[in-house]
Amino acid sequence: MTKILALRAQGKTMQQIGDMFGVGRDTVSRWISKEFGGEKTTFGDMLRYAKALNIPFEELVEKDHPAYISKYNRIVGEILQEFTQDSAMSITDIASASNLSKTEICAVFSGQAAATPEQLYKICSAIEVNASVVLKQAAKHIHTAI
Repeated sequence: MTKILALRAQGKTMQQIGDMFGVGRDTVSRWISKEFGGEKTTFGDMLRYAKALNIPFEELVEKDHPAYISKYNRIVGEILQEFTQDSAMSITDIASASNLSKTEICAVFSGQAAATPEQLYKICSAIEVNASVVLKQAAKHIHTAI
């Protein structure tokens, strides 16, 4: 948002900013006014937006990034734990099925570490849930908390 607001301050119109992202001016207006709801932003969309703003991928997943990301990571871990409880699998079972260590899994579940894409895929495969479902639920939780 900081970079989008900077573009506005430089005199860019909402339409020009929208064109950068491949979205309409109304969407940019909602972003700026922090109105959320109805958005169906995919991970691919987020990567496209980051590219338009010249934000390197590493900055998006950096561990020392703002609290918003760490809160998101905690929520992803909580959701993974819920699905694990529903699957009736233990941490040991998941570790065996995913070839991840119990320490890695516990760190993700507790929100102490962000799951790498590979870890997320392996955990989700072990508990038989689609990773996109987990990420969408976490994003929905974040948006409703704002």
